Amino acid sequence: MKAATRSEDNTLNLLNKQLSNLSADNQYVTFKIGEENYGIDIMLVQEMIRYEKPTRLFNSNPLIDGVINFRGRIIPIVNMHKKFNLKDQVYDTFTVVIIIEVKNKTLGMIVDAVSDIYSFDGADIQEVDKEFAEDIKGDHIKAIGKSGKQMVMLLDPEKVMSIRDYESVESVIVEQQTN
Repeated sequence: MKAATRSEDNTLNLLNKQLSNLSADNQYVTFKIGEENYGIDIMLVQEMIRYEKPTRLFNSNPLIDGVINFRGRIIPIVNMHKKFNLKDQVYDTFTVVIIIEVKNKTLGMIVDAVSDIYSFDGADIQEVDKEFAEDIKGDHIKAIGKSGKQMVMLLDPEKVMSIRDYESVESVIVEQQTN
């Protein structure tokens, strides 16, 4: 088991190293949530870390599993299975937290496994029609990237967690720190 964990940590280290060396347009960190492939703009990703159980926040948004200390800052951790109304996932050695920053707000997303870093040509990215997104309750999906037969749902980072949701979590954190 320890050898497998070391190998998985090496994979995370390699992906994190790639993150720090990339800066091109249309590059996405791809990951699994349930059976589907998702991606998020690489320029928003600060780091990928091994999942560790977050500290619970009571009376917070139900999408939030809790908070962690990331580089001296307390950040909320979004349970992407809850976000997408999927059944709860048993966390394993492949479970990762992707730390992103959106509009000067830092948060983590729990994903089942990180897949790769993809570069899509502009022609391989199709924006999602807003009416279609409303029909499928997929306003969190900004576009779909195509790579051969594989499709990757590209997330709208501002819809992963709304600013209002973020502010409500911040107020719960402050309240619990003062009690």
